[in-house]
Amino acid sequence: MFNNNIEILPHWIKEFTKVIHYLGTDNIFISVVESHSWDGTAEMLDEWKGTLDGMGVAHLIRTRDQTIPRPAGGKLKIEFLSATRNLAMAPLVEHGGYDVVLFSNDVLIEAESVVELLKTKNGEWDMVCGLDLARWGMYDAWVVRDRLGRLVSSLWPYFLEDAGLHAVMADEPAPVFTCWNGIVAFRADPLLPISLRTPGRLSTFPHSHPLPDTHPAYPQPASLTPALTPPISFRSTGPKEPCYSSESFNFPYDLRRQFDMQRIFLNPRVINSYEWRFYVWYKYITRHWVVRWWIKHVEAGNGMQFAKMVIGVPAHVWSWDGGECHPHLDGYQYL
Repeated sequence: MFNNNIEILPHWIKEFTKVIHYLGTDNIFISVVESHSWDGTAEMLDEWKGTLDGMGVAHLIRTRDQTIPRPAGGKLKIEFLSATRNLAMAPLVEHGGYDVVLFSNDVLIEAESVVELLKTKNGEWDMVCGLDLARWGMYDAWVVRDRLGRLVSSLWPYFLEDAGLHAVMADEPAPVFTCWNGIVAFRADPLLPISLRTPGRLSTFPHSHPLPDTHPAYPQPASLTPALTPPISFRSTGPKEPCYSSESFNFPYDLRRQFDMQRIFLNPRVINSYEWRFYVWYKYITRHWVVRWWIKHVEAGNGMQFAKMVIGVPAHVWSWDGGECHPHLDGYQYL
């Protein structure tokens, strides 16, 4: 998904071309959606199409797409992002044929980090996220919840519960309830029509956690199994859901609730960012061994890392089936 990304696109294309060579040109399909750009992004992607053709890589790169109107912001932005992500997923949904989806936002990242993401936990995951960083720390704190469903800090080591905190301090993948953070990989089957799924990939046992009555897919038969659950897609918050969330939160939430996919991790070694100044700072400067030693053993957060990043009034944080909810739109549940 690209929009006016001329500053990062040359780097992104170079690094993902390396990833293509690593994974094998016959093993992948590239799907890109660009829309509403005016800075040369579309032209650069058009040029990459020719490169992919020469490499023999199957692809569908949509440039200058105008089928989805781009809103100014607010709730309509989530609907726009959901529709655009689903457009990028359309070739997979229509034809299947692949086991894993690697979904990159318009981020700066290195090919080695992408491979690191895929190799997280030796591939024993249902979904795994990178770590997008900006300014004072974690950028996508609106989406991330720790393994207990609680809000997190934007400051290293980000998590306030022991498993996540110690994992990040050891530079190891942290179990989380939800995440996105710039780049993710997840199993493809939940997006596919039942007829296109690979037998045995999804559980044939009934769901362990019944859907709450606020979920858009409620009600569902008690005997329904993940293997026979209809496919999901990126979506905005449902009309009865009590917490306003992004499509990037709703997707891993639905993986858990509708497909019983509980192995979701955030890999702190997969650093990415949306701006060069932050990428250089977090990828190279703060990763230097001297700086890392200072952060871990001397500064150690100075206590500030124990403050949750809350969008809204902290006293108004409340919990629902998806964990703790940011109160930035108090009263949304009554709209």
